[in-house]
Amino acid sequence: MSVSRLATHLDLHMVGPENVAPCNTPTGDLPVRNGVAISEELGGRKLLHFLALKTLGTYRAGTQREIFTTPTPYPEEEVIRSLELPGAGYARKHVLVLDPLMLDDIAGPRHVAWGNSFEYILLGGFKASAIASKWEVELW
Repeated sequence: MSVSRLATHLDLHMVGPENVAPCNTPTGDLPVRNGVAISEELGGRKLLHFLALKTLGTYRAGTQREIFTTPTPYPEEEVIRSLELPGAGYARKHVLVLDPLMLDDIAGPRHVAWGNSFEYILLGGFKASAIASKWEVELW
């Protein structure tokens, strides 16, 4: 078992597999909660949004668009297949660390279709104040 697969399994155990919606659940049918509830569910852990190189700097001021996140860290070579991200040709070498306590309207969790993980969706994006890291964190 890879380390990231073990990390995913442990995260699922922490959240409770029965609380993670199937991958075919439409976003609109997922429970929507505030960041306090999600932070409690994750035991104070942060949410991660993996970034392609071409998007570095794009989110430093926050965004109002829907954003997909996960609590599970993945090495660069496993990010795309674990999270089934679009743009498979774009390596994800950076991550934004987001503090759930600073977020509103979080849908999920839901299993990732064709991936090996689960996701939370920030329906209204996030404010810059939700970024727990000073800026994007490089994965190595």
